[in-house]
Amino acid sequence: MMLMTNAPVELYDQVAIGPASTVDGEMLTHLDEVPAGAWLAVVLESVDRSQLTALDLLAYQQACARLAAWVAAQQTAAVAQFAACPHPDVAPDVEVGFAFREPRGAAQRRIWQARRLMRCLPRWWRAMADGDLSERHIAKLVEVTATVENLDVLSRLEDRVLANIGVKTPDELARYARDTLKRLDPDGTARRARKARDDADVTFHPADDGMGDVITHGPIEDAVLFKTGVDAYAAAAKQCGDQRPIGVIRAEAPTKWASDYLRGLADGHVPRSAGRPLEIGITLPLRSALGLDPLPGEVPGLGIVPREVIAKLIRDELPKLRLMVIDEHTGRLLHRAEASYRPTPDQVAHVRATYVFSCGPGSTILATRCDIDHAVPAPVGPTQVGNLIPFDRPNHVHKTRGSLSVTIGDSDTVHVTSRLGQSRTVHPYDYRMTDDNESGTSDQPRT
Repeated sequence: MMLMTNAPVELYDQVAIGPASTVDGEMLTHLDEVPAGAWLAVVLESVDRSQLTALDLLAYQQACARLAAWVAAQQTAAVAQFAACPHPDVAPDVEVGFAFREPRGAAQRRIWQARRLMRCLPRWWRAMADGDLSERHIAKLVEVTATVENLDVLSRLEDRVLANIGVKTPDELARYARDTLKRLDPDGTARRARKARDDADVTFHPADDGMGDVITHGPIEDAVLFKTGVDAYAAAAKQCGDQRPIGVIRAEAPTKWASDYLRGLADGHVPRSAGRPLEIGITLPLRSALGLDPLPGEVPGLGIVPREVIAKLIRDELPKLRLMVIDEHTGRLLHRAEASYRPTPDQVAHVRATYVFSCGPGSTILATRCDIDHAVPAPVGPTQVGNLIPFDRPNHVHKTRGSLSVTIGDSDTVHVTSRLGQSRTVHPYDYRMTDDNESGTSDQPRT
């Protein structure tokens, strides 16, 4: 099969060669003002990078960035077109999530951004297709205008931004757009600020090396109050001789409040879920718990906890220890079945511990925040461990409507399939802390 693409006439112009350039490098620089397209991929693929000078390599990278913007623009248009297709039994966010191998929430945001860009901000999309604005620039600009519905204001803002792209970074261009929007629509800016206060939330993001980020998004006066409070807490500790880094002490302040609240020390009320007190589990091998091995523990699926930290928890807080038996070859949490119409608190706890996260495709929502759903709907499917899975509410709804189907294998492996036949597999959480594989059983990653 032969592939052809239209190339701009500028590609055939004669260009002067500078003292620190090559023909290819000068050509790439010459084409910098030409709208990007499929032809640019052919040009870049034909260039021998090993022969380029340092300046030429910069021009090559810039050309790659412009091509990436063109590809992102085509991808965005395709997502918007797919979302507009009349498929009554197909959930666009489910199918797009499968196609991009991303969680449903990310797919929903991708669809929303694509629709908004194509409908309300077409000239910014055109600038991305021409290679003048990167996908990151567009994401920032769409975020700035997310709550603006006045098309006249959006049109004038498009003009201003396109006239001032320059060499601004995504954050710099977003800041310019935000400042311009305030001047173009002061009343609307105030109205949107009032409405935004309803979107306050706290989100959790596991990080590397056993760390995690808790982000508080709230009214500015509350955010300042929060930051002032933790700063004052840390400063007081430092004045009393605490030698730890001040950031470590700041992070301790909200942790102490949360711990007191969950244990009922704040207001005398102990929060419960499914009839049980809320639990935060830390798992570790028995030999480590007994101090015979140095292996660390783990908050399942979220991060590593050093062995000495667990030892301090056992010594200082005397937590209740719960025995969970796992398959030494697969790391799967073993289970026993119980029959009843509604899952018992013990079944709920067991299913949450088995999977740790939602079984929704690509989901990163913890099982403790999910519905406990029957893979095979009751009454045909029994209410027992082995037919119960944690499903976040949106994916649960999609399953109920038929956009998703679910089956569970003998080893509790969950297979989720979309209406268009795309499939993902989710395995039970692997609790092993070693890489032993004497049985020859292959690893089973969460996919």
